[in-house]
Amino acid sequence: MTISFLLLGMMQVATAQYEGVTFDYEKAVFGENQPLPAETHLMLQGQVAVDVGMVELDILDAKGRDNRLPIYTTIWKRSPDNLGAQFLLPVNFRLKGSSEYDFYIKYFRAIGTKDAQDVEVAIQDQINTYLEQVIVINKNTLTLNQSRKEIIRNLDKIVHKRMKLYRSRTSLDFEGFSELVEDKLKQLSHANLRKGKLIFGKKDKDEAKESYREKLVDEFKVMVKAELNQHMDAEWFKLVDNKYIDNYTTEARKKTIALQAGFGGAYLSGDNNNTVIGASPFVGFAFPLARPNVKAKFFHNLAINAGVFLLDFEGVNGATVSGPIFKRPTYVGLSYKVFRFININAGATFLESGSTAGQVGSNLGNNVYIRPYIGISAQVDLWVDFSK
Repeated sequence: MTISFLLLGMMQVATAQYEGVTFDYEKAVFGENQPLPAETHLMLQGQVAVDVGMVELDILDAKGRDNRLPIYTTIWKRSPDNLGAQFLLPVNFRLKGSSEYDFYIKYFRAIGTKDAQDVEVAIQDQINTYLEQVIVINKNTLTLNQSRKEIIRNLDKIVHKRMKLYRSRTSLDFEGFSELVEDKLKQLSHANLRKGKLIFGKKDKDEAKESYREKLVDEFKVMVKAELNQHMDAEWFKLVDNKYIDNYTTEARKKTIALQAGFGGAYLSGDNNNTVIGASPFVGFAFPLARPNVKAKFFHNLAINAGVFLLDFEGVNGATVSGPIFKRPTYVGLSYKVFRFININAGATFLESGSTAGQVGSNLGNNVYIRPYIGISAQVDLWVDFSK
């Protein structure tokens, strides 16, 4: 019984990390056409034909070129014992609030071994036709009509273009033909066709050259075919349907004010032997440098902050060190979250003698000076709602 409760609790914690969203295929909307949740992970679900074995979701920035790449892609694969009519797709990407995105949902159906072989044969035929055009005889040598790098790139393009409508269960993309293929191509470009007479002695010189050329090119084709076959040796799915959702909105971003309170110290004057440090509690505001959907965790935790020390500092010979505007030392800088709501702060303090603090006049700029400070603070995010 105890184990059951523990498992149930673990499942609830895992599920709580995602917010459920239903995709309506007929209407091509999410839920009842509500804005999508922002700044959280999503669990997308929708109806799917029982013969569809894979669903792929691309998220694209709505403000971009027509040929832009997805900013996030995720795939659902039907398990062998799943005969249901629903897909469940975790989206581990936090959408920005008050924004628009394009969504491209693609449905794939499994193809049989025979169909996969037909695709491979079609690719190989196209490759062979291309190679016949770029590898030619030039007197006693073979000549490449294009550079080796360009030929390899074009071979890769043939495969990628043909496989654009297909996905494998392993989800491994074709990485391109290996360096062994390029090395073999280099050998071809240096081949001496006079050796053909030694191999095909019964033929005249020109026929022997042509036969030797065919032999070398065929060997190259066999190598290319072997690498292609290695990639094609998988369970394949073919694109059979798709939905494109254009400029779909997300929830309005919640406005927050981050309040910080802590304790810090500022260097006032002196050197290693007689350093004067001013210390005091402080309060202020923090403004994050990045939204949670930014991938780099470092920027998630970094913020610009500004505020005021609650007490004046004690300077040299007990002199009061204050600051402009609020008659207290003020600061601006950066804070970095090191643990939950605990932050390390560092930046610059704006200081002024206590005798002139708060005065307004032509000498204000001459009275104010800047010193570095460091501190530690706690941060609390407060929600602000300006709706009626």
